[in-house]
Amino acid sequence: MKFINNACFIMNYRLLEEDELIKLLKTSDEKAFGEIYTRNWFKLYSIVYKQTACQQEAEELVQTLFERIWRNREIIVIKNLGAYLAVSLRNIFIDSVRKKTVEKKFRQNHNIPVSANLTEEKFNHTQLLHTVEGVLQQLPEKTQTVFKLSRYEDKSVKEIASQLHLTEKAVEYHITKSLKTLKYYLRSYLNSFF
Repeated sequence: MKFINNACFIMNYRLLEEDELIKLLKTSDEKAFGEIYTRNWFKLYSIVYKQTACQQEAEELVQTLFERIWRNREIIVIKNLGAYLAVSLRNIFIDSVRKKTVEKKFRQNHNIPVSANLTEEKFNHTQLLHTVEGVLQQLPEKTQTVFKLSRYEDKSVKEIASQLHLTEKAVEYHITKSLKTLKYYLRSYLNSFF
């Protein structure tokens, strides 16, 4: 019978089953996350590239998926990794298409030309983000937190209520309050900007 010296034992993550990797991921094991990433990145990239026909966009969407997995690793529930990744990526892709559609309609409704100057567009986007952050900081801390969980981390009302120990009505109130405030300030921002 051989005894393994724990100090010398190095786990080979490539040999682990998916369910073992998921358990390790939930304990914030970066190597397990890296193995999940390595095993699945190209397949996911290929799927979304067929939809977008754009290398950069496909890479960004897959990156977004893995960022969300890492960010939510402790609370994530995965029974079938392949199915979870496919459905999550599809949802991220749909959100991306929706966002582009909304941006296009906004540009059309406000007669904003599509900028040929990407540097200027990037600057305007950064300026808008700073304005949004400035407006959010004027709101109560709880309202800011609810808004960021809802809009930046894509959490549902139910998830936010559970995480912050609030009622779902209270979460909806905070989201509505923040959206009204943003709408008011961004309207004046857009009027002065354009």
